[in-house]
Amino acid sequence: MYDTETEKLSLKNGLEQLRWDLENRFGFSEILIEALMRRFRQFLEESSNIDGEGKILYWGTASSEPSGKTQKEMEKIRIHLTLSHPDDIKILKESGIRAVRRKRIMRITNEAKEQNTFLTQEDLALLLCNSPRTIRYDIKQIRDEGIEVPTRGQMKDIGRGVSHKAKIVQEYLKGYTYPEIRTRTHHSDESIERYIRDFSRVIYLHEKEEPVIRIRQVTRLSESLVREYLQIYKKFSDTDCPRLKDILEKTPLKKVRIGNKGGGP
Repeated sequence: MYDTETEKLSLKNGLEQLRWDLENRFGFSEILIEALMRRFRQFLEESSNIDGEGKILYWGTASSEPSGKTQKEMEKIRIHLTLSHPDDIKILKESGIRAVRRKRIMRITNEAKEQNTFLTQEDLALLLCNSPRTIRYDIKQIRDEGIEVPTRGQMKDIGRGVSHKAKIVQEYLKGYTYPEIRTRTHHSDESIERYIRDFSRVIYLHEKEEPVIRIRQVTRLSESLVREYLQIYKKFSDTDCPRLKDILEKTPLKKVRIGNKGGGP
């Protein structure tokens, strides 16, 4: 019954309505529908549309604000957070509600950081409808795995860990399988593939001697994530890493568009 209900939830989104339209309004074949849906999903992932489904507006405390101020004295910035993502449904079915909650904690704290804000544990408790005690326990478990959770209360510790995206890339390069990475990080196969693909694009552009700012523009990744990926590349390039060699040898990397260095992506 539980699995049936979670499967029903996965059908309540704009993409599934689009699928219905293609089949019932336009009479497209199943093969054509599947091809179009794959392309639509890829486009949405790569475009990083901040107004997409599952996103909310929230006010976060500016990361430039020092400690010691009252909340009223601090600058606030309006940010977009992905409170719900299609990956969450699959993780809920496979690993349960705790895994979904921890994935959301990792996702929205890093999204806030990329938008120059930090969320507090109280923010997370409100956003995820849980007690601060539960949030604190989840954060401790995530950090014990070496993954960064950039909350405001841990500002001084930021930089000691790595983001969940970089953690997944490192696990892949170490030789872990997708099921093992999925179990260890609570991310879907689609997310794992996306992070590895982004890492590949960063490395390709780096090998073309593109500067970090240009890599950020072309890939649409945050500067901090680009630098993390470059650090990982430097670390594993000094070792005999079969998967890194495989990434470097793959011809699809040549499809990365660089464009004019003086303009936008």
